Amino acid sequence: MRLALFTFMISTAMSQADQALDTALESSNPDLQKWASICLVTGNAEKPIFQWHDYQDTGARTDFWPASTIKLYAAIAALELLHEQGQDLHSKVVFEHQDKAGIWQLDCTRTLPDMLSEVFRRSSNEDYTLLLRLVGIDRINTQLLIPQRGYPHSALMRGYANDRPWAYNREEAQRIYFSSKNNSQATILQNRWSGRHYAEERGCSVIDVKTGNVTSAHELTDTLRRLLFHEHLSKNERFKLTEQHIDFLLHGGENFVGLETRNPDSGPSSWSPKMQSHFPNARFYHKCGVISDHAMDLACLDDRANGGPCCLWLLAVKAGHASKPTDGETIVGQMADAIADWLRKK
Repeated sequence: MRLALFTFMISTAMSQADQALDTALESSNPDLQKWASICLVTGNAEKPIFQWHDYQDTGARTDFWPASTIKLYAAIAALELLHEQGQDLHSKVVFEHQDKAGIWQLDCTRTLPDMLSEVFRRSSNEDYTLLLRLVGIDRINTQLLIPQRGYPHSALMRGYANDRPWAYNREEAQRIYFSSKNNSQATILQNRWSGRHYAEERGCSVIDVKTGNVTSAHELTDTLRRLLFHEHLSKNERFKLTEQHIDFLLHGGENFVGLETRNPDSGPSSWSPKMQSHFPNARFYHKCGVISDHAMDLACLDDRANGGPCCLWLLAVKAGHASKPTDGETIVGQMADAIADWLRKK
């Protein structure tokens, strides 16, 4: 019943249409394939209302490569596991893998804040891969990325670092040591992939249908919404995180970086000159992704403190850093310009 209700709420919310927005998004390089899911937040601080719009019904499609945007899923899953194990946010994590002879080999030691911060600061492939190793392929795809929790089209099957000590060989057993900051509490966890191809089950069609990473524009946008509006959601919609975890993911702190955009170094394609000009004092959050032939940005503009709008989106285009004459990140910025103009008219 909960799943049916949750699915009904999503499908109803996504039924909104805005032809003017579609036209504006289409006008930027109309010959290129694009995907977009946009959530406009109205209402008030006590009771926000979420109005969804999917560009040309692309919100639920899985025919794009999500690149680094899915690192956010691994970050949330890692913190949910940390919380379940009763470990502190600043826990130290030791990674080992089992070699072919059955001997455990030490790889590296990191802290959770270091890994999370580097994923947001420079989109670290190494730290994302470690987070996925920490959680394990089976756990993330059976406990977080499931339809009952709002992820009917998402699965993670691979890390993005291929070299030791970060690499995640799916066939190898993983052993993880958690220890608290003062070493007062320790936990040892092990995982090995079961061999189940979650990506194929969830509709992956890009790069490798069995072992690729897959998600939808709507599910990415909704993830950011659920972080930013955690306190306003029902228990069923919330991630299994503390307020401290949510705050760290959004804002970082103590020289650590979260989703909030502080400067252009982390590649916020949607933080375009027009967006900054229209909403100069707004807060901005993002997680971008780019490969040779795909570019995207998961973002939120929040100008409510200045009497302006709040809007979240995932914008993606089938053009990347190798695309000519215009690279994909520039096109994503042009799509964000269209949203900026659309918001000004609201």
